[in-house]
Amino acid sequence: MAFSKITRILLYVVAGISLLVVLFFYASPKTVDYDELEIRVTKALNPVDMTPAPLPTVDTTAQDSASVEEVAAVEEEDEGGAFATVDPIDTSGTHLREHISGWEYLVWFRTDIALIWAYILLLITAIAAVVFPLISVFSNLKGLIRLAVVLAGAAVLVLISYLMASDTPLYIIGYTGTSNSDAGTLKMIDTTLFVTYILFGLALLSILYAVISRAFK
Repeated sequence: MAFSKITRILLYVVAGISLLVVLFFYASPKTVDYDELEIRVTKALNPVDMTPAPLPTVDTTAQDSASVEEVAAVEEEDEGGAFATVDPIDTSGTHLREHISGWEYLVWFRTDIALIWAYILLLITAIAAVVFPLISVFSNLKGLIRLAVVLAGAAVLVLISYLMASDTPLYIIGYTGTSNSDAGTLKMIDTTLFVTYILFGLALLSILYAVISRAFK
């Protein structure tokens, strides 16, 4: 009884947090000027280097032995090189939190927050799918025996499929990948296929048995 109450409370908590996450995801952008926030974030992550490029130095002693046209050509070449070799700005150390407020930071990363909560829900679902059946099984001896029989049958099915599987490369027109030459991959795929075929056959036999047994009753 106590376990049932705890489970119900946990479900309410999870549902409440999920509702808050959904509301935050859709409603939070309306609480700020999102276009202006996007501009500020873009400027913070992609700053423009306004430092002027160094002016080229011209050796005036060369004017005695060179013409005015040659000096101008040298200056043009130096200026082009100066402006063409600007190093990109390193933004790896930029902390976005220093440029926007805490609420704006949450709004900007609301998609990440929703995804993290989705991963947490997936983890909770997986744990519940494993834990609750185990609790039910271990509280009932007949259920435990039934589970052991099912697991043993599944192990036998996989073993039979593995023994039937082949690691011979397939002839696939136009395919040059390495997966068709790896013996382990081929064996695993063949085993999975045989397991699928056997389960499909057993499902058909169970349907036929149910129909025939019902007809003779």
